[in-house]
Amino acid sequence: MCKYPAFNATRLTSSTFLIKEFDDIYSEHPYVYAIIIPAKSKSVLSSRHGTIILIDTGCGGASNDPNARISSLREFIETVEVTDNDNKPLNGDDDRQGRMGYIVVLTHCHYDHILGVEHFSDSPILASSHYPEFFHNIPEHSLCNFLDIHTPKYKPTLVPHGHRISNRITILHTPGHTPDSLTVYDPTSALPMLYVGDSLYEYEPIIFPNEGSIVDWFRSMEALIEFVRNQESLILLNAGHVTCLEPALTVLQAAKVFIEDVVGGREPVRRRWVKRGEQTVEYRQNTTGETNSRFSLICPERLLLDSRRT
Repeated sequence: MCKYPAFNATRLTSSTFLIKEFDDIYSEHPYVYAIIIPAKSKSVLSSRHGTIILIDTGCGGASNDPNARISSLREFIETVEVTDNDNKPLNGDDDRQGRMGYIVVLTHCHYDHILGVEHFSDSPILASSHYPEFFHNIPEHSLCNFLDIHTPKYKPTLVPHGHRISNRITILHTPGHTPDSLTVYDPTSALPMLYVGDSLYEYEPIIFPNEGSIVDWFRSMEALIEFVRNQESLILLNAGHVTCLEPALTVLQAAKVFIEDVVGGREPVRRRWVKRGEQTVEYRQNTTGETNSRFSLICPERLLLDSRRT
């Protein structure tokens, strides 16, 4: 029987790849990013063969297709030939698999970003130090309890706002979607990149869980907008789902305007239901002639009421 993977990979720049988990059982279709730092890098964190910085780890390869036998993200990276990488694995060659080391950066602890993390237990795993207490109950805050699935066991290193990796990549705390949400900025890619996790994306609902905060999200988006404006070159935005290689400033500003319209009562509620014990609401941007709204929102109504009182 053919052994094929639950993932595919495409090149974004000379040093960066997008890895898609394209048919997962949770219908999340998460985006994982691999930034390859060559061995010649002066970083003390780079192995002598180079380092791959992984942004998130996906859903653990749980595919709807029973024939997708390569379910480990690490196995995919080290053994599966990638067309955009001269038909070689991202981390392997004719002599040895897994020559490069890994640094894993988790944009937040939701299950669809951490279910593959146990395969990298021998590597540094970085997460936001903004709210350390949030990691005291990963089974609940990851939504693994809600879905009744295994919670990965991992011990992240909690890093501060402005933490640098390999003297080039900066971690920015951007709480809102969750208290531990972070953004990764890579200015030295051929195209400078901003990786925002689930803080926002297009054409799928921006979702806030019970633990989220729209008040904090606005502060984080304002900080990111100011950050991007202060850079000298065009920055592209990559999200944890759907959105990739879009102009960062344009997307950030447009998402912020939509959420402002929701908070300001200029968008109607499209749906109501109870989720995780909270009254939950959905809003969709009214866009004529398009099947899907560019922006939509699902969140506990309490978060909107908190934002309106602020």
